Amino acid sequence: MIENRKRIKSITGVIVNSVQETRDTWTHYLYVDECSKDYKAGQFLNIDPKQFNELKETVKYLEYVKGKKELVRAYSMTSAPSEEYVAITVKPEYFDLKETLYPPLLSPFLASKYMEGRKVIFRGYTGSYYLPNDHGNITDEVLHIVAGSGIVPSFSILKDELINEKNINVFHTMIYVNKTYRDIIFNEELRKLSIKYKHRFKLINLITREDNPQQYGNNFYHGRPNYNLIFDNIKDKSKVFVFACGAAITKWQRKLAKKDGIDPSMRFLDSVKDIIKSMNIDKKRFKYEDYG
Repeated sequence: MIENRKRIKSITGVIVNSVQETRDTWTHYLYVDECSKDYKAGQFLNIDPKQFNELKETVKYLEYVKGKKELVRAYSMTSAPSEEYVAITVKPEYFDLKETLYPPLLSPFLASKYMEGRKVIFRGYTGSYYLPNDHGNITDEVLHIVAGSGIVPSFSILKDELINEKNINVFHTMIYVNKTYRDIIFNEELRKLSIKYKHRFKLINLITREDNPQQYGNNFYHGRPNYNLIFDNIKDKSKVFVFACGAAITKWQRKLAKKDGIDPSMRFLDSVKDIIKSMNIDKKRFKYEDYG
C-alpha cells in the first residue's frame, strides 16, 4: 500500500470519447500524457465532485446537511495500462431510502454523453485489486466473481492478461451476475474474449430476474452464485486467486436494521465473502471491492 500512495498524484485528462454500454451505463475514454498512465490493471482513480460548476451548489447543500466535507468518489478503470486511453465506466447510483440517506452526487452527472470533451482532474492511481507480478509462478487459475458494474476492474485485468498474452499458463474463470440480459456491461467484448481465448478464459453469466436466460446462450444460467457453483469452478483452493466486486451492505442499511432489531439482508459481496471464508481460501489470495 505504501508503494501505491507514493504514486498518487493529480492528473488532468480530457474525455475524448463516451460510449453507452447499457441503458444507463457509460464508458469515458480520457486522454492523458503518456507519463501519467502508470497504473496496474484493476486499480481505480478518484474524482472530486467539487471541480464541476454544475455540482457546486449541490455540494454546498450536502456538506451543510451532513456537517462534513464531501469526499472524492472512486472509479475503477476499465482500461488496461497498455491501451491508448485511461477509461472509466460509470453506472449512476439511484436514491433509495432503504440504501442511503442522501441522494447520489457525482455518478448521475458523469453517466452521460454530455461529458464528451470535458476536462476532468483526478487523483491516481491506487487500489490493491490487481494480480501480483509473479502470479504465474504460484498459480494457474484466477476466479472472478462480479456483479453489475463490479465487472469493471476484472475486465481490465482480463484484457491485460489475455490480449497481452501475460502468464499464458493461467486460466481465468468469470462468474458474472446481472438482473437482466440488457444489464450486462461489456457483453459483446466478453463474448469475443471467451471465444478467442477459450483455452484461457471461461465465462459464466448468471441472470437473476429472467426465467429462461439460456435462450441467450449455453453459458447463461438463472440464479446467484452459491457454494457449489464456486466450488465446481476451482481446481485447487490452496492455489487459486479469487477476485470479487459488487454491491455490499451499506452503513445506512446496517443502521436501519439495527433500529428495527434485525440483521441486515445480505447483498452480493457479503454472500460471496461468506462462501469464500467457508472454503478456507487464504485471505492473501482473495481480493474484493464493494460499492453501495
